[in-house]
Amino acid sequence: MLRDLLVHVDGSENGRGRVKLAVDLAVRAGARLSGLHVTPPAEIPPNYKPSQVEGAMGLASERLQSDARTAAEIFQEEAVERLSDPPWLVATGDVAHLIATRSRYVDLVILGQYEWQGSPEHHPFPIAHAVVLRCACPVLVVPGGAPIGPFARVGVAWDGSREAARAVHDALPLLRMARTVELVTMLHPAAKGDVIDVDRLISHLGNHKVKAEAKVTEVRDVDEHKSLQREIGNGKYDLLVMGGYSHPTWMEFIFGGVTDSTLLVSKIPVLVSH
Repeated sequence: MLRDLLVHVDGSENGRGRVKLAVDLAVRAGARLSGLHVTPPAEIPPNYKPSQVEGAMGLASERLQSDARTAAEIFQEEAVERLSDPPWLVATGDVAHLIATRSRYVDLVILGQYEWQGSPEHHPFPIAHAVVLRCACPVLVVPGGAPIGPFARVGVAWDGSREAARAVHDALPLLRMARTVELVTMLHPAAKGDVIDVDRLISHLGNHKVKAEAKVTEVRDVDEHKSLQREIGNGKYDLLVMGGYSHPTWMEFIFGGVTDSTLLVSKIPVLVSH
């Protein structure tokens, strides 16, 4: 059951859309929604001259303070109107670490796809990657411009791994609310003799009042990997459920390498469990 949700809010328009999605989900699930903004330490790129450092640090601090104020305003405008006294939390420090710490006391963390901490020289990847690895609960990664509304069509990336099974169980409250659930099962030709028991999973989901269908895709080359990513991200589903950083084969044709991962390229929200 979803009873406590946590959304990390920044001062961008994508942050506003993320809060709207979180509010909508909280209303449908009958859950409490808490908003959190973490202000990271001010950082500047290493290519500044020593004489420029002080001024650049001052500007960076002002931008961070402005972002924190805007984030609070967004949460006030979007959440307080529809929810009863939703908590607003603020913290200062390492963003991923503090979100992961808060995750111990909620059922789901909601993040933006391209939320960053500091300069790309010091933090080359969005915070979602680090949070997924550290989080005590599932993480819903929301791309900018994601539609607000029910997750009616859900795709589940299933390879039989522990992480995939964890993701399915974490997603059960959302799967019950979905209109259709499709298990996207990938069989790699190199794994001869391996059997992924889809029927048993379908039966298990049926016991939870979730009607799921299976789709088996055999992946042979890089082009088919990319084709599968497009199928997942381009309109067939409005939510993808997957285990995070589990089997090396998944890493190859779902994540496609760290910089080309599903978390970076997906056009739909992704619920990830690690």
